[in-house]
Amino acid sequence: MGQIEAGVKMPKDKKILLLLAVVFILPFTVAVTLHLLDIRPGGKSFGQLVTPPVALTIPTFTTAEDKDFSADQWSKIWNIVMINQADCDAVCEQNIDKIDRVQRTLHKDKDRVQRILMLQGNVNAERVQQLKNQFAGLIVLPVQEDAQQAFAEQFTNTAPEGSIYLVDPLNNLMMHYPSDVEPKALRADVKKLLKNSWGG
Repeated sequence: MGQIEAGVKMPKDKKILLLLAVVFILPFTVAVTLHLLDIRPGGKSFGQLVTPPVALTIPTFTTAEDKDFSADQWSKIWNIVMINQADCDAVCEQNIDKIDRVQRTLHKDKDRVQRILMLQGNVNAERVQQLKNQFAGLIVLPVQEDAQQAFAEQFTNTAPEGSIYLVDPLNNLMMHYPSDVEPKALRADVKKLLKNSWGG
C-alpha cells in the first residue's frame, strides 16, 4: 500500500520541482531574451549610441563675436552640437529652437548643458546675430581653418547631415539623433544622462 501511495505522490513531487525550476529560471531566461532582442523596458534611448565613442581632439575656434573658444570650453559640460551650412535654413533654425527648448526645460540642470552651432561656409554676420538674438546663449562657431573642418568631419562622418550630436564632458562624441527627433525624446535622454553623470 505504501508503494502505491508513493507511486501516486511522485507526479505531485515532479510538479513541485518543475514549478520551482520555472520560478528560478524564468527571470533569467526573460532577462537574456530581452538583452538579445535589445529590448529595454523603461530604459529606452531615443538616440543612436556611437560605439565606440569618438574621442575628439578639439581645435580652438573663433566665435562669431571674434572671441577664442578653446578645447577647455567644451570640457566639464554636456554639449548639444549641430553642424550646418552658413545660411542656416528653416530646418536648421527649427532644430536650434528644438535644442533651445530642451535646455530651457532642464530647469536646475540647464547650466550643465551648452548648445553649439558650427557653421560651414561664408558666414553672414547679420544672420548669426539674428540667431543669437532669437536663441540666447547659443554658441556659434564658424568653421574656417583646416583643423576646424577636420574636427567637423568627425561628426558628419559619424551620422547623416543635419543630425544633432551629444558630446560628453570628457569630449567624447557619444550619441546622435536624426534631424526630426522630437524635443521630448531628446530631453528624456539628456535628463537621463545628467542624472547618471558624475561629470558635467
